[in-house]
Amino acid sequence: MNINIALTDDHQLVRKGIRLLLENINGFKVVFEAGNGKELIEQMDKQKKNQPDIVLVDVNMPVMEGPEAVKILREKYPDLRIVALSVNTDMENIRNMIRSGANAYLFKDSTPEMFEKVLREVYENGFFYSAEVVKSLTTNTPAGERKDKEQKRNEELLNQLTAREKEFLVHCCSEQTYRQIADNMGISQHTVNGYRESVFQKLDIRSRTGLVMYAVNMGLFSV
Repeated sequence: MNINIALTDDHQLVRKGIRLLLENINGFKVVFEAGNGKELIEQMDKQKKNQPDIVLVDVNMPVMEGPEAVKILREKYPDLRIVALSVNTDMENIRNMIRSGANAYLFKDSTPEMFEKVLREVYENGFFYSAEVVKSLTTNTPAGERKDKEQKRNEELLNQLTAREKEFLVHCCSEQTYRQIADNMGISQHTVNGYRESVFQKLDIRSRTGLVMYAVNMGLFSV
């Protein structure tokens, strides 16, 4: 069975190169391409058959940039797997993509092996993060007054969580599936789903990778 992928980038040559890379991997099929976020959403709304399982979304695009497109897609298609595409210098923009709801991130110069690993894990588990990149994203944070305000807000949000929600948050930093988290916490899958939605809402985060970044920033988990 093919994993259907939609590819969004405003540079045609980049799209062509990534498409060629993906279609040389067994089991991957690019079902459509888009040049910006607005075009991606329009294409998604038109697709009746061959809906993508995963969309690759560039961070910086004209008309509608990545974070805005991801936020809309997350609301309209909550089960869609979304992977942010970026260059290595876009740490702040990647953070915005994760906060908006991206399940993972890939650098455009990643090896074919890394593309396959990330996309398969996102397809199967709904998330992917590497300790190295999470560390980069959480250490290269804003400085000065902006950082202080962000830290204060994060602490206020954390105080809204119950003890069990905090426990769930720490479990999310592992490679466990939600079903495994439920088993380890001694609760039902339904209760874990409730914790997930509650934590997403209270922390204003829309993806599991975003939860990992938040937990690392708050010292609840180390990488």
